[in-house]
Amino acid sequence: MSKTRIEILTSGIWQMATTVIYSDRGCLVVDPGYFPRELADLVRIIPSDASVKALFFTHSHWDHIVGHGIFPGVPVYTSSVLAQSVAEHGKLAAEAMAKAQEFDSKWYVERPWGYAWPTDVRGLDDGGHFNIGALDIEAFLIPGHHSDCMAIRAENYLLVGDYLSPCEIPFVENLADYHRTLQRLLTLIAADIKAVIPGHGPRLSQRTPVV
Repeated sequence: MSKTRIEILTSGIWQMATTVIYSDRGCLVVDPGYFPRELADLVRIIPSDASVKALFFTHSHWDHIVGHGIFPGVPVYTSSVLAQSVAEHGKLAAEAMAKAQEFDSKWYVERPWGYAWPTDVRGLDDGGHFNIGALDIEAFLIPGHHSDCMAIRAENYLLVGDYLSPCEIPFVENLADYHRTLQRLLTLIAADIKAVIPGHGPRLSQRTPVV
């Protein structure tokens, strides 16, 4: 088993969590966000002997995807639903970047890399895998909050995007899918997961109450 280390940075807005998963001399950055100055701090904390091998987007909501430009040329993994929309210049992908630009314009946020999607977006189906160094990462499609949501498991850490947050009001796109996803997450958590990392708020242990 790869020796894995997790680091979480919390944005000054919405308690958005950017997670860095280190394995050997590589790392995966999950949902890089949000403000450019926070992303610059993120780059600075990554050790000089480690390199960012990939990014992962848990879903297409704009706060989770617009920070990718701080890591130019780095491949991005996400759900096949979102990857297909990016490849086809579809509505899902277009709306996400449009909303990011709208928010930044409203609050005078200057984003030097603009609002284009990365050129290397790799889609994952439910149960798909990819690797960062010796670390095997498994992906799970978890719709309900949004149609393209994915969770990933890295050893005994489960990253769930915009589910199970102790601070965020749940936003539901499809209620039946949302209920099914909650049941599935309970099953995944029962299978040797020691910490759950939501997209907003602190990480959760088995003893952390979720309200």
